[in-house]
Amino acid sequence: MPSKESTAIKEQLTAEGFHHKWEHAGTIRQYIETLSPYPALSEQQEGFETRRFHSGSGVSMNYYVSHGTKERGTVVYLHGGAYIEEILPPHFAFARQWTERTGFTVILPNYPTVPAVDAKKLTGLMREFYVHVCAQAGSPVFLMGDSAGGALALDMAQSVKETPLQAEGLILISPWVDAATDNPQISALGIPQRDVFLQPAGLGAVGRMYAGGLPMDHPAVSPLFGDMGSLPRTVILAGTDDSLLPDARLLRDKMAREGVDAEYWEYENMMHVWPLFPMPEAEEALERLHQWTAREG
Repeated sequence: MPSKESTAIKEQLTAEGFHHKWEHAGTIRQYIETLSPYPALSEQQEGFETRRFHSGSGVSMNYYVSHGTKERGTVVYLHGGAYIEEILPPHFAFARQWTERTGFTVILPNYPTVPAVDAKKLTGLMREFYVHVCAQAGSPVFLMGDSAGGALALDMAQSVKETPLQAEGLILISPWVDAATDNPQISALGIPQRDVFLQPAGLGAVGRMYAGGLPMDHPAVSPLFGDMGSLPRTVILAGTDDSLLPDARLLRDKMAREGVDAEYWEYENMMHVWPLFPMPEAEEALERLHQWTAREG
């Protein structure tokens, strides 16, 4: 049975009509037009040091650092938001939790958003940023992302596997690994009727915007179609009330076929990115994740 807290959060999101903007391409385009141009996020965030990254291509972005014990390790956390949102308060709170509970330093890049950036530009920027972080870390580096951030984390891990920069581990929370979001299992399982967070039609529309001139099955757009072999140890978290569930299962199966040391944790009745919300199921998932990061690779 889902906890009363998770049920209350779902009821609140439903009452607020959170998922309505994702109903089709028109509604999500209207929503994007209401967003402030990137970068809109304040440079100062309580509990974080703000730094600036300048890429070789001339793109700059702020990133935020929650300092932990240097020897424990570093987590590069790629936030979700369907490539259209900057870092939101729940992402900062999630990062602070990691530092407080594990001692890890957590780094959050406030990467550029659609429509100012596309997949080719963003993945190139984030790969360059990861190299920058590794040069300074001096300790094991984990990659973690939720939703769109999960796709970016997977792409970054794919780009450096079997090199000295290979990540210590990869954590994917409700990852959006196929930007088309057109898996027939989404409808077959009746997920849109239960998903209080997303709807596949609007999400797929943003995915097409993000793709730019690349095909939807290009690994930079949809890392589900990339090579999984030789990735670091990985954990995938998925909820049964999330439209991204079927593709998370495909990712699980593909990693298994290609020999990745991957764990797949599927939570009944859980919505998209539930570990970021205050509920017992999130607490359980976080404790499991913290134990997973503490294990020797």
